[in-house]
Amino acid sequence: MRQRLLLLLLLSTYLAACSPGHLGSNVIAFIRNGHLWTSDPNGANAFEIVAQDSPVVGYAWSPTHQILSYRMLDTDFARTSAAKNLSTNSGTGLIADAPSTLNTIGVDGGTPISIAFSNPDVRYSNTMWNTNGTRLLYRQTATSFSGNLAHANWWIAQNDQPGGIAVKSLPSSYSIPSLSYITQNYLALENSNNGLFTTTLDGTHIHALTHEPLPDHPLPASLERVLWQPGHQDRAFLYANAAIIASSQGNNENPLSVQLLLRSLSGQISTIATCTCTQFAWSPNGNYIVYSTGTNDTIVNMQTRSSFSFPVENGAVPYWSPDANFLLLDALHSLVLVDMAAKQQFPILSTQQSKKNTLPDQNNAPATNTLLQPAANSPWATDSRHFLFSTHDRLLWQGKPLHTGNGLYTAAIDAHAHPQSDPVLADSGNDTQAGWTYQDPNTSFLY
Repeated sequence: MRQRLLLLLLLSTYLAACSPGHLGSNVIAFIRNGHLWTSDPNGANAFEIVAQDSPVVGYAWSPTHQILSYRMLDTDFARTSAAKNLSTNSGTGLIADAPSTLNTIGVDGGTPISIAFSNPDVRYSNTMWNTNGTRLLYRQTATSFSGNLAHANWWIAQNDQPGGIAVKSLPSSYSIPSLSYITQNYLALENSNNGLFTTTLDGTHIHALTHEPLPDHPLPASLERVLWQPGHQDRAFLYANAAIIASSQGNNENPLSVQLLLRSLSGQISTIATCTCTQFAWSPNGNYIVYSTGTNDTIVNMQTRSSFSFPVENGAVPYWSPDANFLLLDALHSLVLVDMAAKQQFPILSTQQSKKNTLPDQNNAPATNTLLQPAANSPWATDSRHFLFSTHDRLLWQGKPLHTGNGLYTAAIDAHAHPQSDPVLADSGNDTQAGWTYQDPNTSFLY
């Protein structure tokens, strides 16, 4: 008996030493040199959760924060020159659709489950979770794909089933299907050449909302969206219609003008805004929308229909705090907080010297056949008072140098968006796609 007790004690000590020691939503994640890592927000308990030979090119936190999905390049494709030159978004670090496997893994590691197997001739996007973390949506295209999104394949997989088991296909759609919020009756909202429709997640029970295609659709890829309104019981959705077609859509001086429309399931339509915007998305509570022209963002209060606009650095990536009280704008040379209550901006991170904005003009919306995807993760903690950021040579924190240099940091703010202390260095590696929590695709721009 004494020997058994001693053996159990030694085994428990060994397991405790091997455990990454993570505490649920306190864990952050990032990709470093093609491997997926997690750590505590202060950098403690760093854990290489995926360290296989083929590089990880994307991942997404589940809403429960207990599972991550990740995309790993096909082994053969990873050795090609095409793999080494994959398109990467400069703002988000997102990597384009590519031949890969799609997998899920627990926050403490273990054996991954491949929900979609790789093929050198087939490309996958990152996965997008439904709100209770049981299903994943992803896009499949052939490597020779050049048509609009209506020719892409959309799949729904279970998070705990290997590829080919319990996988369902959705009908074709111009836009990324938007997954609804009522968990006992999940619906996908889509848009095709037959009009708007909903379908259950097994691709059946299609219900037409319109019986003809929307005018001038398909639109440019970042505008071709139909988005359920979060927090409002799946009663309404947002989409864009072309308002005035300029004489030259390719001319930056005459961008495409669109109407942002709110439509109820009963068919009532109201115009939220008319804009020359190229991006739009909901807030997490569905009480605001944000849209962008590239160098200006506008936020519309859906309850009062009032709005306010502010200049942004070209290409700034917006991230809503979970409580929708703040908006974090992450750009090439700056990091800015927007306080919704005060309608004010607070620059908190910047480069050490003024540099010319080198990003392309975002008024040129991407072509209809461009394969875009939402930002996969949120930099915000669930409490909406902490967030993370990568410096990328932006080394002035509130005008003062960050003496610890480039790296991945976490920061805390008060209820008025004021930073509470100097940021904490979490990792000094060459990290990309850092994320703290799940991000609803309906609240993200497309990249």
